[in-house]
Amino acid sequence: MTDNKITLDRKILRALSSDTRINILKSLNIRPMTVSELSRILNLPKSTIHENLEKLIDAGLVKKNKSEGRKRVYYELTEKGRRLLLSHKTRIILLLSSAASFICGIIAIYFSIKIPEEAVRAVRRVPLEQNYLIFGVILLSLGFLFLYLASRSHINEII
Repeated sequence: MTDNKITLDRKILRALSSDTRINILKSLNIRPMTVSELSRILNLPKSTIHENLEKLIDAGLVKKNKSEGRKRVYYELTEKGRRLLLSHKTRIILLLSSAASFICGIIAIYFSIKIPEEAVRAVRRVPLEQNYLIFGVILLSLGFLFLYLASRSHINEII
């Protein structure tokens, strides 16, 4: 079983403290690239890319991959670098899901309170306000669940 925890030490924190290095990581998440490709994509000098790549390699987030018989050196994310970027995406998705659930739950509960009594009598089924109330409570519960999962994934990866 693989360990999904990422230990954030000084090297990793220093590597992540630069927008340039974060942009390099995001670019390498697409596919392995050379210094020239990264320079062209990020519109930065090759020397800047190379300097930042060395810091990312030192932090264990990127590795060099020199193909046999070729002069080109490709840089790619290590497993630690992939997990770091994946965890970030997962956390964002969970937080957005949590926000959407909270908003929809509050709206549903609002409708359960604000529906006129005449409208409920006209329907003559299960009172509509109860349906909205139940739906609202379920959505709020999902919002709390997503928020909990987002906070747990963040804590587990730092520890």
